[in-house]
Amino acid sequence: MLRPMSRLATDRLDGRPVEPADAEVLARLFGDPATAALAAAAGRPWDADRARAGAAAQAAHWTAHRFGLRLWSDAEGPAALAGLQFCVIDGRAEVEASFAVMPGRRGRGYAREALAAALAEGPDIASEIAAVVKRE
Repeated sequence: MLRPMSRLATDRLDGRPVEPADAEVLARLFGDPATAALAAAAGRPWDADRARAGAAAQAAHWTAHRFGLRLWSDAEGPAALAGLQFCVIDGRAEVEASFAVMPGRRGRGYAREALAAALAEGPDIASEIAAVVKRE
């Protein structure tokens, strides 16, 4: 039975489900060439249209599955996107742990903190969680 909470908090971060209105934040995040190279499909930076589609898709994932990526913020504003989501890896349906940190906010431990909170929900979502690592 799925019981993840939609909102999670850590000592420094507050995470909530991605909403369609978050397109501008996703455009800044995945529009950054360094982020796009590691986290965006095909390694290409997102434009505004792709960001709108991505935000809508993440919101739909929450509606369909009751879990997904969260937008994590601190006192300065949006810091990271992280959580668990369905994906296809090598032709297999998987639940993936995924994250990306806003430009200028890296190196503060936000990915570790947000993923730890999201992974704590893991047993309520799936028996296995996958991760794909890309290197610069």
